[in-house]
Amino acid sequence: MKKFLIPVALFQLIFLNAETIDEVTVIGSYLESTEIDLSPVTIIDKDMIEDINISSIAEISKYISSSSGSHFQANTLGGVDQGMASITLRGLDHASTLVLINSKRHTFAGTPSNQGEGYIDVNIIPEIALDRVELLKEGATSLYGSDAVAGVINFSLIRKADGLNLDFSYQDTDNYDQSEYNFGALYGWTSKNFDFVAGFNHLDRSPLSAAEIPGIAELALSGLGKTFRVLQDTTVNSGIYTGSYSKGDLIPDPNCEENGGVLSGGRCRFLYGNRFNVVNDETHNKLYFSATSETTEVFLNSSLILSRVEVNDNPQSPSYPALPFLGRPIQASQAGNPFGVPVLWFGRPLGSEFPSPLSPKDIFQYHWSNQIIFNLNDSSNLEISVTDSMHSNDHSRPDIIDSRFLDAINGKGGSSGNEFWNIFDSQNLSSDLIDYVRGYEQSEKEASLDVLDVIYTSSINAFEYAIGAQYAKESLKINYNEISRVEFDQNGKLLKTADLFFLGGGKNVDSSRSKQAIFFEANQSISEFTDLRFAARYEEVKNDSSFDPKISIRHRLSNNFLLRASSSTAFAMPSMAQMYSSEINLGSVRDTGNVFVRQAQLGNPDLKPATSDNQNFGLIYKANNFDLAVDYWTIDYQNRVEIEDAQAMLNQDPNGSSITRTESGDLIGVTTQYFNEDQTDLKGIDLSINSIFNFKNFGELSLNLEATHLIEFMTPELQNQSQRSSMINRVGKFNYDSPTHALPRNRVNFFINWYVDGYEHVLNSRYIDSYKTSRSISSLAQSLGYDNSIDSFLVFDWCLKSSTQGEERIFGGSMEVGFCVINLSDEKPPRLYDAPDFSFDTRVHDPRGRIFQISFNYRI
Repeated sequence: MKKFLIPVALFQLIFLNAETIDEVTVIGSYLESTEIDLSPVTIIDKDMIEDINISSIAEISKYISSSSGSHFQANTLGGVDQGMASITLRGLDHASTLVLINSKRHTFAGTPSNQGEGYIDVNIIPEIALDRVELLKEGATSLYGSDAVAGVINFSLIRKADGLNLDFSYQDTDNYDQSEYNFGALYGWTSKNFDFVAGFNHLDRSPLSAAEIPGIAELALSGLGKTFRVLQDTTVNSGIYTGSYSKGDLIPDPNCEENGGVLSGGRCRFLYGNRFNVVNDETHNKLYFSATSETTEVFLNSSLILSRVEVNDNPQSPSYPALPFLGRPIQASQAGNPFGVPVLWFGRPLGSEFPSPLSPKDIFQYHWSNQIIFNLNDSSNLEISVTDSMHSNDHSRPDIIDSRFLDAINGKGGSSGNEFWNIFDSQNLSSDLIDYVRGYEQSEKEASLDVLDVIYTSSINAFEYAIGAQYAKESLKINYNEISRVEFDQNGKLLKTADLFFLGGGKNVDSSRSKQAIFFEANQSISEFTDLRFAARYEEVKNDSSFDPKISIRHRLSNNFLLRASSSTAFAMPSMAQMYSSEINLGSVRDTGNVFVRQAQLGNPDLKPATSDNQNFGLIYKANNFDLAVDYWTIDYQNRVEIEDAQAMLNQDPNGSSITRTESGDLIGVTTQYFNEDQTDLKGIDLSINSIFNFKNFGELSLNLEATHLIEFMTPELQNQSQRSSMINRVGKFNYDSPTHALPRNRVNFFINWYVDGYEHVLNSRYIDSYKTSRSISSLAQSLGYDNSIDSFLVFDWCLKSSTQGEERIFGGSMEVGFCVINLSDEKPPRLYDAPDFSFDTRVHDPRGRIFQISFNYRI
């Protein structure tokens, strides 16, 4: 596909001296005259983006009421996608929302979320160059192809600028030691009939440890701290383990609390949650370049985005649990065993008394798009575009090398080959011996996408139409280092395991696939009051294909009232990672205790595309300076790609074929596979209100309300491909036992802007409804005040901004200064019982409390 890029670039140079045709983008249509209210579209313009004071692009999801389940912050306890981010609509999986950049596709990441969802990493977007965000909140496969089930999010970047724009912001938490500073520079100039734009963004984010926030990790407690079970009756006459023990007795570390452990339930437990960050130390650097030429005959654009996100710390447990030893007795002569009989070890080599190692990430991606639009005549245009994108994620996670640890407990460890590891008394371990047994799960995951688009638009009298074709090729490459590489047979059985205690690694992958599509769109006014739009797309991917039509209608009832309706089908292809990669991740499940275990996620090359039937019915009212829109929408989703839910499988059959336990019944791992869920049915209502009031001497006041009410989110109760059960409504629930996430019934965002005397007063409010969890609350959690409810969350953000007026110039330019308080009333995140994870919902609530921010913007 890259061979297409060279002729495109050369073709641009031909028109350097050409003397204008405008490129007009309307999300949801290829036709220029299509009115925006024919579809449920929300535009977040640059002014609004600046008013909501985001430091990274994913945070915009907090201000979108129709967004639910987005990765706007990292969950450091799960997965390997820290440093990545996503925005999703309607509470569906990430792959059900299509993300575009300047209306062009970008590659999926090769790193799926911990729930196995493939997604587009929006951290590529350079905030300084963002012109607007367009949200299409209905199915759009008929135009854009696979993945546009819940809707489309298009990031439109600046292609014309005059002069220099410098932007700086600094924010600091009120209660904790966490800060961020963001610098952006954008410069635009004109040369030889070309408009050039160059931009740079830098974000420096300092860490926030869970230990700084009281109670937020108090339930992240592992039973695998340092405890032993004797397998025969025995007596110890000296040392810290002195005493008589019967077969089967549990014996915790006598120095448990002195070493930082927690004594509970007869075990020495490890409070690992405080070792992890809530916010990681991250550095984001992004470059943007655009060259555009507009003449009466041709529109040309070439744009390039480069992004690098470095996760610099990401602390982990000193070592993960010694899972191989849950079923591997420590013999009387091994590892300093003081009991004189074999024992089972429920612990980890490096416990509470040792520091945390780091698990850094290095994420790089680029997006290069080249576009030519020919003006063939007064009514016809031909667009040819080529887009190339890539996402790579290099990660490293520390663990203990199993084979080397076996050497160490037998006195053959260290660089000298004669050092001895005493698991019963770890105070005298040498740094050389620790380095000898420590290893890393290292992987390189790279995904790429090349796309060729050809679109012809024209009109005959009042009949407008577009005809197009698309060819795309995507690739996925995954490489693990030798000690973490695994191999599976055709039935998913492990042939080669990772030589690590806890992290299971994954298999190497080198796969690609291509797809081709043709599509058609037409728009016709069938009367003075009624407009009709029809679109259809046929897409073929290997042995699968899909034909997806869509019809939209708008009818004017009066000068003030409009009705709109649409009906369509959509589909989403399984991601490359879901089909071909197989990984073993750490994850939490709730068995007899709260434990982190290995969860194998097996790819499934036989996955079918997910399909949906989408409907939308809307009423619009427009009057002077007042707009109101109400939309009722439904999505009937079939064959949605999901990963089997480990918790649901464990609840259904604690000893099933996919559950791995030791002989004594301790849980070690759960094997899951991607599958096509039978059905998911959604219903909801969107409300949008906009109003502007002009008070003359008292300035201008604008009000904007965006709200979403979820009625139904129906899925099968049992998330297992071999068994089916009745449908259950997931709305208003945390859904810990389902591959979906929390689904609060109501979300409301309210924005107030008051412009007066050169000042802008901004008040944003965000409301998230309460919801419940069906988990049984442990006695420990009850004593700490936990219950099954997660309270509602109402947050206010306030800003005051001032800009230079008229002749008040600073070095020839204009300056805007802002001061903001985010979470004005310092609301704490609602408590969630989700042991052994954090005690707040990482997909819903921001735990940082009140944040102060100052900003400076200079333009010349």
